[in-house]
Amino acid sequence: MERDAALADFEAAREEWEAAFSRVPDGALTYLKPGDDYALGGLQVHVNWVLAHYRRVLDGIVAARFAEIGPQDPPGAEEKALAGAKRGLQPAERQKSLEEMEQLHGGVRAAALDLPASDWARKGPVVYGSGQEPYATSPEDILGWLRDHYREHVEQSAALVEEWKTATGA
Repeated sequence: MERDAALADFEAAREEWEAAFSRVPDGALTYLKPGDDYALGGLQVHVNWVLAHYRRVLDGIVAARFAEIGPQDPPGAEEKALAGAKRGLQPAERQKSLEEMEQLHGGVRAAALDLPASDWARKGPVVYGSGQEPYATSPEDILGWLRDHYREHVEQSAALVEEWKTATGA
């Protein structure tokens, strides 16, 4: 997808997620469906983690001039994010989490805009985890994954709100 269209769709996907998350009642922010890894409010924590993760990957690819890079996340960051996603959010944390998302989203967007057009679809080998094989990744791929990620949680959050209502009689 051409960069301007991809960035416009990236904005639209974020707006779709924000609208979906605004429909999550405060009382449901810590709801954790049995067997799930993310509480309803934890979806927002997870969205922020994924934005931060892929921003680090994007920055790493560009800094390495599309040569191979290793894992970009600081030690323990993923575990911390997973714990926060499972815990969910308290109502007082909602706005701060949304502001963090706005900052992270804007950073990814700015980094994509700073790229020369010739690098938009250029791939670099990325090792995402220790012991894994490199995966050819471009800025275009990253923006596509992030757009899809927002939209995946739009549908998931709506279903979880309904399950929360049923489970709690809300």
